[in-house]
Amino acid sequence: MSSVQLSDFEEKFQDPSDVLNDALNGCFIEASKVMSPNGLKVYLDAAGALHAMGKGEDLVISFLEETPMVVKEVGESIIGEIVFSIMKMTSQTSAAVIVLMISSLPNVAKRMSDFDLMKSYLRLLERMITLAPRGMRPMLNNIDLLTSKLTLGGLRRWVLYGAETFKRDFKAQIAYFELSSAESLEILEQERRGTLFIDNQRKLQFYLRAFYNRNFFLRPTSGDYDTKRGLRPYIEYGVMHIPDAFDDFKHASGKVIPGIECYRAVCTHAAAHITETSSSFKGDDLNPLQVACVSLIEDLRVELNTIKKFPGMKKIWISLHPEEADLEGLNSFIVNLVDFSRATLDSNYKIKQSFNSNFHNIFIKKMAESGDSSAMSYDLGLRYYELLKSKTDLKISASALVSSPIIYRDDNRYIWNYDEQDWISEGNDYVPASQKQIKSISNNLEMHNEDDENSVDDAQEIWVQESEHSPEEFDGISLSELEDKEPVSEPFHYNEWDYQLQLYRPNWATLYERRLKKGDPEVINKILIKYKPIANQLKNSIDQMQPQGLIKLKKQQEGSELDLDACVSALADIRTGITPSDRIYVKKVQHIRDVSVNLLMDLSESTNDKVVGSEQTILELMKEATSLLSWAIDKIGDNLMIAGFASDSRHDVQYYRFKPFHYSFNDEVKGRLSGIKGGLSTRMGAAIRHAGVDLLTQPSAKKILLVLTDGEPADIDVEDPQHLRMDAKKSVEELRSHGIITFCISLDPYADEYVSRIFGKNRFMVIDNLQKLPERLPQLFISLTK
Repeated sequence: MSSVQLSDFEEKFQDPSDVLNDALNGCFIEASKVMSPNGLKVYLDAAGALHAMGKGEDLVISFLEETPMVVKEVGESIIGEIVFSIMKMTSQTSAAVIVLMISSLPNVAKRMSDFDLMKSYLRLLERMITLAPRGMRPMLNNIDLLTSKLTLGGLRRWVLYGAETFKRDFKAQIAYFELSSAESLEILEQERRGTLFIDNQRKLQFYLRAFYNRNFFLRPTSGDYDTKRGLRPYIEYGVMHIPDAFDDFKHASGKVIPGIECYRAVCTHAAAHITETSSSFKGDDLNPLQVACVSLIEDLRVELNTIKKFPGMKKIWISLHPEEADLEGLNSFIVNLVDFSRATLDSNYKIKQSFNSNFHNIFIKKMAESGDSSAMSYDLGLRYYELLKSKTDLKISASALVSSPIIYRDDNRYIWNYDEQDWISEGNDYVPASQKQIKSISNNLEMHNEDDENSVDDAQEIWVQESEHSPEEFDGISLSELEDKEPVSEPFHYNEWDYQLQLYRPNWATLYERRLKKGDPEVINKILIKYKPIANQLKNSIDQMQPQGLIKLKKQQEGSELDLDACVSALADIRTGITPSDRIYVKKVQHIRDVSVNLLMDLSESTNDKVVGSEQTILELMKEATSLLSWAIDKIGDNLMIAGFASDSRHDVQYYRFKPFHYSFNDEVKGRLSGIKGGLSTRMGAAIRHAGVDLLTQPSAKKILLVLTDGEPADIDVEDPQHLRMDAKKSVEELRSHGIITFCISLDPYADEYVSRIFGKNRFMVIDNLQKLPERLPQLFISLTK
């Protein structure tokens, strides 16, 4: 019998109707079954407070009837959160919408099954009611469908996209949230995932308990705002953090592993670490490749020990190892790690590398001697690193190390201890702020959506459009025909990154390629005469950059002579019982420069300003600098393109080609350079993406984008100064993932902070003395392309 009596709260409900009185009596009995006395008191106090608001009895009755079912799913702590949300939202929408929101909570709670998730869902509703109140009713009418298809992170992205995009178009806003618009369904399909964590959390907990006879704490990572892939699994403070959704894992051979099997593999591997890893390793003095090797050995140690107890786990772990076709295009270091891992777990696997076979024997022997000690993994991992160092190319990007092809293994932060950890924590709905995460870097050029099935922009279509403006066609156009008109290309559509929503706005920016009228080539010739002393200074540097005959490449598998250092290392390996490297020769090859550079100039209105202490404008100095650079590059023979951009809102980003790739520095190009004009704004992200497409058409081994600007990204239709900065930063990351080096030359003396954030440390130069620009730009090019 509850110590709380309904009669104790009669004064909170003055003159209730018969319907409200019946609801109080009936709901009190149901609430007593799922709530503690303290929870009942909070529940009835909250109902009384809602009654006192005078918003109608329907709201109070709905709260009384639905809240016990929510409490049953996620706990009575949610009562206060529900009341807080109702209080906050009543001033922004009608009581009828609040009643609809309350009525939807039990089904949502069944989907969430967690207090923190439910709390985050309520916070999302509060944010939406502020941004798009007209969309609340139609969304709540579809909430069961939405929560059955989307993770909480996906729902958040879908909601905020609609709220931000259609905040001033009320008709379109309603159509979006009632799922009747094409864009709404498109974004929904983009965010839709396969197997949801919230559907399987309890099953996974029971699954682990059946093996270990103990409870494990599982939490979803909702850090999939950027790539929809979620974060890599990780363990922190004894809690398993697992992606909130898994698609079926598809091998290149066509073999498919269901999403639920992926979850089981993730959970059992994490449980193996929690039960088998006894101490952490000190990682401050190790490089990332050493950390990766030690981590692999520890992963295999705990898995082999677990397989001894539960042999059936071997099958599921092996099934999620990449097959040979899955590894095509990956770095050789990663391929060798996977080869060793698969061979250690699968006795039927034919190992690819002989040195991995030899080291596998050493590892199995060590496991028999001291397999119960984590210290073994540290020593053996460093030894394995030295072996790989002598056998394979260790040039690998940080993103390739972070994005492991073995998807079920966590990021191993659980086994490492650093004096100063710097985990990145962004966009996590469910994890306390004190818990931080490593954010995977995406691997695709996000000028188009990463998955073909979800793509809005078709990459192949972009290339077709690009060919319409290739150098060959440029050469075939009569330039005299262009004197009195500006030809405009077909539109190019690019996604734009919204840092607040943490997703791309599809087809948001429209770019047109234009041509300015040609100026007088003699203007450029006069510039070259003016800077003849600087040109003479550059001559020696230019001569040094010309191909200089043969160069020697060490540690080759074949060559004309022996590499003495490699031979000494090989002899040392032989004496220690390690198979020596066969890379013991020196090869002589012809040195050939293979570089393509796109110099992209900001031609916004501010470039027409005069330089302090000079009669020249910024644009005139940029013209002089690019002319001198073009002269220098023409002497070297490198593949240089000079382009410019400006913008007049997202609907008209203008892109100009002054010197296409493979064009010599002739009078036609000089005329184009002399006709450069400044105007409009600086929507940098779209221009960078388009310049990246230009560079990707070039076969050069080294591709560089130089951005020359006098200010930060801005446009007339953007109020938030951070929006275009973050989009530009994202565009730079996209190009970097495709091997394009992006470097910024800023003429803004106060640019250090925002330019560093956009382009990265050591990827920018701020020129305070603008009159030095013509001299500094060619010198910078030479240093970047050596």
